[in-house]
Formats: sequence, structure tokens, C-alpha cells
Amino acid sequence: MRLTTFANLDVPGGRLHRWTTTAAGVAAPHTTGPSENERFHLDAVADGASGWLAVTFDIDSPTIDLVAMQRAFEAVLDHHEVLRAHFVTDGDGTVRRLLHAPGDLAVSVAETISDVDASTCKDLIGTTIVDGCTALSPASHVLAALEHADTTTIICAFDHCYVDAHSLAVIAEDITDAYRGETLRPAGSYLEHQAAEAGGELSDTDARIVGWNDFLTATDWHVPEFPIDLGVAEGEFAPARIHVETVLSAQDAATFSASAADRGIRFYPALLACLAMATRDLGGPEKLPLILPVHTRRTDTWSRSVGWFVANAPLVLDASNDLVSSMRSATDALAAALPLAEVDLTTVYGTFGHRLRKTRHDVFMVSYLDYRRFDGLPTMNVHHVSSDGRADTVQLWFWRDENGVHLRTRFPDTETASTVVHTLVDDLIRIASDQLRHGHASLLTAPV
Repeated sequence: MRLTTFANLDVPGGRLHRWTTTAAGVAAPHTTGPSENERFHLDAVADGASGWLAVTFDIDSPTIDLVAMQRAFEAVLDHHEVLRAHFVTDGDGTVRRLLHAPGDLAVSVAETISDVDASTCKDLIGTTIVDGCTALSPASHVLAALEHADTTTIICAFDHCYVDAHSLAVIAEDITDAYRGETLRPAGSYLEHQAAEAGGELSDTDARIVGWNDFLTATDWHVPEFPIDLGVAEGEFAPARIHVETVLSAQDAATFSASAADRGIRFYPALLACLAMATRDLGGPEKLPLILPVHTRRTDTWSRSVGWFVANAPLVLDASNDLVSSMRSATDALAAALPLAEVDLTTVYGTFGHRLRKTRHDVFMVSYLDYRRFDGLPTMNVHHVSSDGRADTVQLWFWRDENGVHLRTRFPDTETASTVVHTLVDDLIRIASDQLRHGHASLLTAPV
């Protein structure tokens, strides 16, 4: 798996096929309205933000069966009901979800353009995605295929309302399975999950509300932003750029993880501790507040489900001591923070909004996803592709796959930010590598 943006996606020339998806029948109102993530996203798109996600993956053949791919995409649309839904806004501003029945969404015969050079091909794919992905009309998803050399690359894109990062991996595997004529693996309903997740009002004495209060008190009521100057004034943006590096090889990651586990330290918090130390080394604070996007696929029922299964947990990392102490602290802090993700941000803003101070549009967030659970991905050359957009703070995505642990850092395109981010990531990698091999009181030499 590779995480990138469209601007950084390598698109070769070749023969381009594009399909169109249309909806028949009448979409029925659904009792599950927009989730909090979906509401925030729709508002951001209405304000001009870009809002799609795409996945590309390879089929090991210089040509593909166009009808089989058409049928495979239809099968996936039928299989995951959220992909058959869309939103409408009533005159009073109420946003409602409508749902088409299985079989209502049809994929057209492919339109083919032969002998397209790389630049034109990328432009055509980009235009198709931007014009074709929206949550405000039915069947607004993109399917394309690019035959080049000995390989065919499949491109699927969706409005973010329909998918998260985990969903893209599921869709890549599902389309491949359906294309081969295999039965799709069972998947729970995202809409049923959302209905079940809807909770009642929480009192101010609820432990989770108290936890958010403690977090915000620790930040002096500031919404987390990256604590080092990036050359972007408050209220301003710059085009978003990314920096991608491998943090640990597969072998080093396995050793690091096993050594940490032997000492009661979890792998992801250990990486977060390295981040906290690297930030401190750059002149940041010893206490680093941030937000963690947390997947809500808590049981196997949802492991093959498509939808936006993400909540948010607040976390303060402590880099005031040595690294192993920071790793232990991060492990404990993450365990305490996860229940706080059960409080939606609407409740957080409703409870504390009058005291919050938010000076940036973006929030300092750090994500993690382990793709090793997907058995089909290693041979598929899969890319998670985000829209490019704009940025005013740093956001980071750690991911683990069969090749190791990697980090994508998104930042505003300024000279200052570029220097900060490259230095930060280099130092994070050094800290993790030194701790694994040479550090004092390292994971390898200082068991509890």
C-alpha cells in the first residue's frame, strides 16, 4: 500500500477506459441521517474544499475484460449499501439520506480512448474524478482502467462521505474478487452501524466528558495544532504538499513491535512517542496534544464494511523523560483516550465551545492503519489517493504493510514548513532506529 495525493500519483500513458454509473428507480428515504463526519464534510465541500478519495490497483494483464469489470463494479455497489445512498438538502436546510435498492445502480459500457500520453491521461482521470464524485446525487462514483505495458491499473474514486482509508482497501479487494468471479466476503451495513452508534445525551459528569474537559484544560482550551511555526499566518492557507518516508523496514518493525510488547508497550504508541521526542527536539513542547482518528470497526462484523467508520480521540504525549518512559506513558495515555472517541465532536463543541480557541482550520491529527490484515493487497500495487487541497497545519498518517512502517506527512507548501517537516521526519526515523539498535535503556536492553 502507498499513500499519496493525485498531484504525486504517477500516471503512465496507455489505453484509457471509463465507465459511467447511473441510478434507476426511486431512492427511498432512510432513517439514518448524515453522521457527524458526513455533516462536517458536506459543509466543507459547500465552502469550496475538495472532498474525494480514490484507490488505484493493478491487474496483472496488459488488457482486461471490460464487461467483467463493469459487472464487478456493479456487484460492489450492490454489496455495500452506503454506495447506493446519497444526500438531499430540503428547503429548510435539513440534510436527508436517500437509498437506492440493490440493482438500481447500473454501470455503462466502457468508453475507450486509445494511445493517450501520460500528461493527457492524468488530466482526463483528474477531471473525471472531480466531475464525477459527489454525495449530493446518486451513483456519483468513478471507475476507470488504464492499460499500459504488461499491466492494467484500475482507478476507483468516491466522495469521502462514502469511504475511509480502510474502505479503499476493501473495495480494491472486492473489485478484484468480483472481477475473477468470486463471491464477495460478508460485510456489515454501515448504515446499521451508524444507527447503533447513535447515543443519548451525555451529562457533564460522564467520565468521557470529564476526560475531554481534562484534555482541553491541559491545552489551555486550544484545539490542537502543530506547535512549530510553518510559515502560515493564522487565518491563511497554502497549497497542501506531502512527504512520504519509510520509518522501519518490515524486519525492524517486527523486532521493534515484539520487543515493545514484551515490556507492555504497544507498537503505535511507541511510534507516537518517537514523534513527540522529534517534535520536542525541533523546539516543540514536552507535552504534545493532538487528535487521533480512531476506527469504529470494533468487531469482525464490520471488518469488510465500506463507510466512514472514524471517530476522534484526544491525546497528550509526554516527552519530558527518556524515550522508553515516553513510550510507556503513550501506551497508557492511548488506552485512556480511546473511550473518549465515543463522544462525538458535536457534543464536545456543544459542551465546551464557548471556551475553545481554534486558530487554524485544520487540526493536528495523527492516524495509523495496519494493512497487513488485507491478504490480497501485497500483489496489487495499491495506492490510496487523496485530493490535494490546502493546509494550514501538519497532519500525519502512519501505516504498516508487508514492507514495514511508513509515514505520510501533509503540510502547507511553504519553505519553512518543508524544512520543518523533513527535519521532523528524519529525526523521528533516527530516534526509532537508534532506540532499536543503540539507545541507552533501549527496548532491547531494558525490560521491566
